[in-house]
Amino acid sequence: MMTKPVTPDRAWLARRLVIMLAALPLASALAGSFQDAQRARIDVIQRTALSEPARALVKFDSMLSEPAIKADTPSLLDVELARCWLLADTKPALVSAALDRIERMPAASAVPGALAKLRLCQGYAHERSGKPAQALIAYDAGVEAGTRLRDDELLAKARVLRGEQRAIQGRYGDAIEDLKAAYDLELRSGKENNINYALNALANLYADRNVKDYANAMKTYERLLASHVRRADVQGQATAHFNIGSTFESQGELAAALPNFRKAMELDRSRGAKTDTAYDMRAVGIVLSKMGRHDEALAMIEQSLQHYVAVKDADGVAMLRLTKGTAHRRAARHELAAADLEAAKAYYAGKDNPRFLEKAYEELALVAAATKRWDRAFELRGEHMLLQQKLQKGMLDERLSRLRVQFQTEQAVLQSQLLASENEQAKRELAAGRSVAQWQAAALALSVVAIAILGFSVFQQLRQARRMLDLALTDELTRLPNRRHFMAVALSAFEHAAKNNASVSLAAIDIDHFKQANDTYGHAAGDQVLQRAAHAMRCALRPGDTLGRTGGEEFLVVLPGAGSAEAAHAADRIRLAVAAVDCSDIGAGLELRISIGVAELRHNETLDSALGRADAALYSAKHNGRNRVVVS
Repeated sequence: MMTKPVTPDRAWLARRLVIMLAALPLASALAGSFQDAQRARIDVIQRTALSEPARALVKFDSMLSEPAIKADTPSLLDVELARCWLLADTKPALVSAALDRIERMPAASAVPGALAKLRLCQGYAHERSGKPAQALIAYDAGVEAGTRLRDDELLAKARVLRGEQRAIQGRYGDAIEDLKAAYDLELRSGKENNINYALNALANLYADRNVKDYANAMKTYERLLASHVRRADVQGQATAHFNIGSTFESQGELAAALPNFRKAMELDRSRGAKTDTAYDMRAVGIVLSKMGRHDEALAMIEQSLQHYVAVKDADGVAMLRLTKGTAHRRAARHELAAADLEAAKAYYAGKDNPRFLEKAYEELALVAAATKRWDRAFELRGEHMLLQQKLQKGMLDERLSRLRVQFQTEQAVLQSQLLASENEQAKRELAAGRSVAQWQAAALALSVVAIAILGFSVFQQLRQARRMLDLALTDELTRLPNRRHFMAVALSAFEHAAKNNASVSLAAIDIDHFKQANDTYGHAAGDQVLQRAAHAMRCALRPGDTLGRTGGEEFLVVLPGAGSAEAAHAADRIRLAVAAVDCSDIGAGLELRISIGVAELRHNETLDSALGRADAALYSAKHNGRNRVVVS
């Protein structure tokens, strides 16, 4: 199972201290003027915690020592809970001791749901400590308690936290259910901070590299940015700009990503948030590196690294050494790259963190290949593929159609709620009118039947529509985009590259000696070969690449943001992945090999022309011995 690093990852955390600003008041039902005054003080301290957590903790401790607070159970528990969230985010190891102390207080049982809310805080501390399994147990308990107590605030927070954690683990169907439910609950509460947090979590899910619903992600981030500007929320604006930049970067739009990352860095620097500024610097450095501006990139990355060294953040240092090693590799400074990447690999191996370890192995394999150490490159690539398969296990067949439509059906949900309200009113009128009770009951029953029939019909139509769309766009055997679908994706990528003066390449792939294997072992065996080859190629793709089946044993890959050299590396990674597939159970001695032709888009070139050059390069690979990559 993939573990989440303690180092803040803004693509997922999105300034998780917002959780504290939306802290669950334990005293809401009992609040009077005294509790309201204390709640206002807590809000002020929580805002202090965004930039000065140590100072905020001192202020909370001071409040807890006041006699008036000690004597007022709801206010006392409100302060304890706010302090718990601050500890969970900054010193998660101290939360368990704090909760043990609170649970021994008679006040902990005086307010309904108090312990459940404190346990939810403990779950967040587990998450921040890199213990996702324990965090999920606490979040499950929070959802159960919120449902049982009919406490919408508790339920919304538990579901948004659980949804984010499920998304990190690749459980996208479960994640969208939690996040959508949390968003609906927050809409009813009317609290803009909480609504924005749930929206941001949904947008992060849309932008995930395995979901790639970038249009919905961008639309939601822009909506959040407008809200933060209107409220003069500098931190929120920085987060929105960062996430917009990340979404552009994921699509290969580096020129659009860079100013958004720089804006986030400027805003974070203006509010004195040094760690967030360092994280922004890292993002700027990565984009500059991808754009080939190596000296600027490495200077920015080095500044970010020095911050994490200064604050003694081991996770942050490892993350930056991985980033720096990748930047050195892009700049062809292979010896420097290897030193940083080996240090990062050793750290993540010790932490059992496959997410970052996989990237370290991939980069080290590229360095070894660039320095012509082929045996080492093959060994590292094998380790990389094993980790990649571990990370992607259980995700490949995840059906995401529900994810793409649920958030757009808000109006239908509201209509359903209105209908439920009208039915409830009809029941009350039925009880009041005895003289026509039987007629009203019959009418209500018919209405329910009609609604059920209509709902079932709509469900069937939606399912059939999704099935027809899937059949129209997907190759039935390999579940890859078919030729029509792939050509539409490729054309869009080429138009975007031409418009933004960006790189894009095509790779034409053919399975070597496929007809011979098909004739020798039969068509059923040939189908298995195609399926295994497609699966291996799909696992070897970079984020943002698209693979399609365009003929019998023919495949095409579009590689946005890749020039000839990077496309050749990607193609060789695909070739090695297919060569590693074991087909001995299909036929004795059966080995799987592919040939690949690569073509980078030229100035003013059409898609058909680039395809022709890729096919010509593929023919050359076949003619010169097969099982190789040839660049046009």
